[in-house]
This record gives sequence, structure tokens and C-alpha cells, in this order.
Amino acid sequence: MELFSYHLIQAPLHRVAARLVSSAALRRVPGLRHAECLLPMSMGASVWLPGRYHWTTLVLFARWEHEDHLERFLDAPPYPVFAEPGWHVRLRFYRRWGTYRGLDDAPLYPDVADPDSPVVGVTFARLRLTETLRFERWGRPVERQVRDHPGVTRATVAYRPLNTFSTFSMWKTERDMIGMVRGRAPDVDGAQHRDAMKERARRAFHYEFSTLRFVPLSEHGRWPAPMRLLTA
Repeated sequence: MELFSYHLIQAPLHRVAARLVSSAALRRVPGLRHAECLLPMSMGASVWLPGRYHWTTLVLFARWEHEDHLERFLDAPPYPVFAEPGWHVRLRFYRRWGTYRGLDDAPLYPDVADPDSPVVGVTFARLRLTETLRFERWGRPVERQVRDHPGVTRATVAYRPLNTFSTFSMWKTERDMIGMVRGRAPDVDGAQHRDAMKERARRAFHYEFSTLRFVPLSEHGRWPAPMRLLTA
């Protein structure tokens, strides 16, 4: 069965930068069907502030043919950055909306989903650069909404120059996630995400966008100290 993984790796700046500009080299890794390397950011902060960016932390989002390939990758990393300390979660894919190159043909396993169990949501988008200011205006309130929601346990946003953006959020239950998405109880869930989706439907921020939902299988390592740790 295919497997996804999401990693946060603490490493020197030059190693992080090397993977941001040459992540395509990961195509040679056996069993790796797709990979995205990004820079994590503080949720809710302005994109124009240098302090928003965690310059010594790397995000790796990866799609594997089988868990054995992930294990071999971790046992013998192809680049030094992947031997650095960090955290990762292993994921089973069960739902998608939209399209994003490299992910559209990934098989779904809907039988693993349980609305009362933890879920992980991941989004990937390629921004229309002409929409940058509008995207920030609508996106930052949603980041704060997710960050502060009582149902979320871990969350971050990430970026790769010039226009690739991603979000990651781990939830106590699928019901908590859906409540936030739909703004069902505004005093708890907030309405920012619901309103931003209406604005996106009116005029798209991106030319490529997908929302992915996963069941978390196992966590490994320690969530990096510079990233905000949200407790269950």
C-alpha cells in the first residue's frame, strides 16, 4: 500500500536552502513517487516579516510506493539534511479535492477513515503572483483560526519560492476539522475559512490547488522547538 509522510527537519540554513532550490534531485530516490521541500512559517504572521520564516527547518512531504521505501530512506539518507533531527508522521490517504501535479493519481483508501478519530489535512497550491496581496489578506486570518482552534493538535504553513504554498494540520477528530472548514459554530470554529472559500470561488487565488485528507498512522521524533507545539 502507498504511504505518505510529512517531516519537519531541523538543519543548518545552507542545507535547508540546498533542498529548496534542488528538491527535484529527490526523484532518484527509490520508491519515492513525489516529494515537496518547503520552508515552514509562523502561522498568522505577515508574509513580509523575516521572522515569519523558520530558516533552519525544512518541510518534506513525500509519497512512497511502500513503507519499506521510507524506512530505507531514513536509514540511509541520500542528502545530509535528512539525517538531521526532526519529526515526521506517516499517513494513509483517503480523500482529495482539486488537482495538483504528482498527487492526482495517488490511490485513496477511504475504508480507513473514522469521523471520531484523528485526521490530518494538507493543502498544496500554486499562487497566481498577481493575487499575492489578496491571498495574504484572506489567508492570514484563516491561519490564525486553524492555529487557535481547540480541535487542532499540530499545525504549520509552508512555502517554496516563488509561488508554492502548503498547509498542514492535525486534528483530534474529523468532526473538528469539518467544523472549522464550514464554520458550523462560529463562536468555536470561526468563520474565516468559510468566508475565504467563498472569496476563492468568486475569483481564484491559485492556478493549481488541492486539499488532501489523511489518517495519521504513527508519529516519530520530536516536533521542532522553534515551531509552536499545540497540545491535545
